[in-house]
Amino acid sequence: MAECIVCNVCEHPQKYENALESKEIYSNVRKFKDEKFTVWRCSNCHSLHSKEDVNLDDYYEHYPLKQHTVNYATRCAYRNRLRLLRKHGLKKEHTIIDIGCGQGVFVLFLQQCGYKAFGYDPYVEKYADKKNLDNLYDIVTSYEAIEHANQPVEFFRQFVRCLRQDGLVVIGTPNADKIDLSDPVEFSMELHQPYHRHILSERALVNLGLNAGLEIVKVYHRFYFDTLYPMVNTRLLKAYVRCAGNYFDAMFEKPRFGLLLTSPQLLFYFFAGYFFPPKGHITVFFRMKPGT
Repeated sequence: MAECIVCNVCEHPQKYENALESKEIYSNVRKFKDEKFTVWRCSNCHSLHSKEDVNLDDYYEHYPLKQHTVNYATRCAYRNRLRLLRKHGLKKEHTIIDIGCGQGVFVLFLQQCGYKAFGYDPYVEKYADKKNLDNLYDIVTSYEAIEHANQPVEFFRQFVRCLRQDGLVVIGTPNADKIDLSDPVEFSMELHQPYHRHILSERALVNLGLNAGLEIVKVYHRFYFDTLYPMVNTRLLKAYVRCAGNYFDAMFEKPRFGLLLTSPQLLFYFFAGYFFPPKGHITVFFRMKPGT
């Protein structure tokens, strides 16, 4: 894998040398906090790319997301995901696979709710069996995963290969259009270097679906973690992480209630953060066109 100096997600790829903007970004994972990575924006599709070639196996060895578990916050947030899936046709008799499922927390949640759910993630031994990708599913989901792929177009095509006729593809990912490179601290969770290799603009993501023979069902610009439950909202999460040193790790460590109780801002967002949703995310529902 070489450096990314040519956009690999749009139809008229531009080069790093003609980038609209570029910025050196520190990793927001504590172990790699002193490492910097170049993020640049394609002048055509406005997607963001991480320039340097890295060995992702080394970085995933120490990935904080390995501590992700089903808890109060994830259950509340996953109810949002499930509500939208049901709204767009998910039924108990359907099969569903979550590609890039991480520790399989969402898969487990769906199974506990009575759904026939499966997962795939090449970096997690329990879900690394590619045989699951040989089957066809009624619904294919992928949340916060396509931005991790070195080859997003091929990653997307895998969704379509797993999809039944008239099936649904759901992609949730950071939205490059809403990420301000001049404020890397505010958008550290979306930039998340070096794990986020390519962060797609809305136009680039939509075009991937259209070029794959899918049609758009609905586009959502609010992160699924935004709920009216106390504590479970994206504004609080981002503010808490920032107060905890702006390290991604803080989301999976033991909660620092002292930090919460001594910060008027955090206490306010604890209850009212839902009404101040941050920018920077997109979820697109696609459906296979009849006869495709």
